[in-house]
Amino acid sequence: MNESPNDREAARPEPIAGAIRAGGPAEVSPPASGLEINLGDFTRTQVLMRSLRLSLNNQIVVQVEELASGVSEAGRKFKMGDLEQANLDVARLFSAFSQKTNQWESQARNLEQQTKMQAAKNPRSVSIDKLSQMRSEQTAVRTRIRTAEVQFRRLHQGLEQAHTLLQNQPLPAATATVPAELPTDFLAQFQAAAPEDRPAIVREYFDIDAILKVRVGRGAQVGYEIRFAPVPPSGCLIFFPQTAELIRLQQLGDVVAIHDLETGQKTELKLVEFVKQVQSGAWLLKRR
Repeated sequence: MNESPNDREAARPEPIAGAIRAGGPAEVSPPASGLEINLGDFTRTQVLMRSLRLSLNNQIVVQVEELASGVSEAGRKFKMGDLEQANLDVARLFSAFSQKTNQWESQARNLEQQTKMQAAKNPRSVSIDKLSQMRSEQTAVRTRIRTAEVQFRRLHQGLEQAHTLLQNQPLPAATATVPAELPTDFLAQFQAAAPEDRPAIVREYFDIDAILKVRVGRGAQVGYEIRFAPVPPSGCLIFFPQTAELIRLQQLGDVVAIHDLETGQKTELKLVEFVKQVQSGAWLLKRR
């Protein structure tokens, strides 16, 4: 198969570790097994899926094109830092790959059995050349399946291990901060105010300790890293001027736990979603 210049460019390994740490500076670690997953692994798997022809008698009997598209989309999510969803997508696609190859294997064995039975009944109806051609085709398909499976399994296991590593990461030491109580009457005024009036109310009761920043960029050695400046500690109050939303941060990690002080609801969101909120503007508050 001839690869286009774009395919060759995409296949070059771009070191992207499977784990993104919250905090700063945040170094990205490879999976514990030593498998380091990058965009090249997604591209190679996608190319193998595109070239995998599950055929019998020179006719494709099982389609796998949608698997290539799915791997491409999972790679896009991985590049954006959504490791959890990329891992779920690849696990589902790998399971579908196994089902499709098992389906082909079942049809191949049935065809071989039918050909043998036909030859036993009427030896002249099946030539030696036809049997040889059938077996050669099946051998070639099985070779392609094994090649694709090795790469697909590597991608699947690497993402699983990277996701497990990310979940097991300790939170930054700053999370030991004791949550601050809200000033008297503040919450009632905040809830009653229109969104455009809330920044002034926040400034009346709090000092802006820092404008919370976040940077997503290349790691020093491998992968991407996420750096908050400063690192928001557990229990801190954060106000988002764009949405007039006030939260108390409860946990910062792969999953970010927050307490919405206006509604009283406690929710969890992905790290990548929290990063987008901070990028739109965020005040780290300090009570006067």
